[in-house]
Amino acid sequence: MKDITYCKDCVFWDIIHVGTPTKSREGRCRRHAPTPRADEISQDFGTIWPATFDDDWCGEGQQAVAMIEDILKDDSLLS
Repeated sequence: MKDITYCKDCVFWDIIHVGTPTKSREGRCRRHAPTPRADEISQDFGTIWPATFDDDWCGEGQQAVAMIEDILKDDSLLS
């Protein structure tokens, strides 16, 4: 089984709220494109990045170190 990468350790996570001693840090996942949203029919449509907490995980998270190792292993980038 693959090790879990929590949002706080993921290269795609963008922290937006530092948090407090009793609340987790909040951020936005930038793994995929933002999704369209509209709360009411009268509002303009917009897009949002999924909101997550630092201890959330999705199964697609990548640690920065692992991503660099993958890039260095890819021979096509070196030639």
